[in-house]
Amino acid sequence: MASSNTQNCTESEDNSKDDQKRSPIKKQKVDHDLFKQTEIPCFEEKEERCSGTRSVYFSCFNPVWPILACGLSGGTTLIIEGEKKTDLVATWENKRWFNINATSATTDLGWNMNGTLLLTAFLDGKLVLWNKDTENLMEVNDTSGEQVWAIIWNPFLPYMFATRNNNTVLVWDNAKDQPRLLEKKFALHTSTIMDFVWISVDQFVSCSDDGIILLCHIEKDSPLKSFSHEEAILTLSWNNISNLLGCLSRDGTLTVLSMTKNEPDFVSKNERMKRPTCIAWYPTHSSQITESNSTLIACGMENGSVVFWDIRGKGDPVRYLLEQTNSIWDVSFSPDGRFLTSIDLQGELVIWSTETWEIIFKSKLSFRASKGILQWGGDGHKLAIANSSEQIHILEAVEAREKH
Repeated sequence: MASSNTQNCTESEDNSKDDQKRSPIKKQKVDHDLFKQTEIPCFEEKEERCSGTRSVYFSCFNPVWPILACGLSGGTTLIIEGEKKTDLVATWENKRWFNINATSATTDLGWNMNGTLLLTAFLDGKLVLWNKDTENLMEVNDTSGEQVWAIIWNPFLPYMFATRNNNTVLVWDNAKDQPRLLEKKFALHTSTIMDFVWISVDQFVSCSDDGIILLCHIEKDSPLKSFSHEEAILTLSWNNISNLLGCLSRDGTLTVLSMTKNEPDFVSKNERMKRPTCIAWYPTHSSQITESNSTLIACGMENGSVVFWDIRGKGDPVRYLLEQTNSIWDVSFSPDGRFLTSIDLQGELVIWSTETWEIIFKSKLSFRASKGILQWGGDGHKLAIANSSEQIHILEAVEAREKH
């Protein structure tokens, strides 16, 4: 039976408006047994409390091995390692802490594509690599003195990554031995850089809050192509099957661009959307990928809904998920495509089945959400959620684990 919280938008426009205005929305019965929720302490018991708050800033599952990395306050990185991916994270007993002795806040953390290197970034420009095989820590020498707001590993080459700050992108190579900063410094935006994505081994796209989107080549001094929008571009998301770029702007426009065309492939702007907050393509590497869902893009909205478009359509949404009432702060498909997770600003988290679009898990977390905190791992059966507490929150698909 179809969920009362999800609306298939092949219905009439009038019914669509009526469904969105209905209050209160009838809630589903949620089967919490499908997911197991645990909280794992992330700080050493012997560690003395400092004057500041102890928090888990970032988390990231290793893409290959049963390892979870957590970036903690105070410049500490925690590695939690288990024997098998299918084991519950609570049973992963090997914990190691590495104190970076950083003088500024952690700004990002992430694994390279083959899971051999973990990179942690700090606001003052410090970069630290942890080698999984040698277990050595190496500080990256950056003579540029640039701040670091984010790190972005190249998903096509295991030892290349980029860092960005407000106005500049830096590209690094040879991360396995001694990272080397490429000579070119991509200071091509005149306004604050909002997001960055790799689209090939040697090309990336960046966007800024003046509405400019730039396609760049790591060996070229000038952009290969530029696009412009009237409002700030907030978020980028690349689809490597259709080779299309999803872009969210502050004025509520969802735009899909092809790098080989001058005009957008898809544009949708709808006043009923209010303001969008985040987007996610259906995972293109999922074994569940089909012709019908390969062009599906989800968008979290300020009014608490999750809206779906099929970019082959005419601009009208194909589905609404209506459960949360606060602004959606992050939305993420599991890597296997079986689940969609949305979390709102107040910490209400919902996991939906992408087969039935029914809610299969719901929880009110004890902290406010932030951008990019939903980190899937375990081939789509584990979800880590960083937060302002001393624990990392873990959700695991118990049903999927039992099948193994």
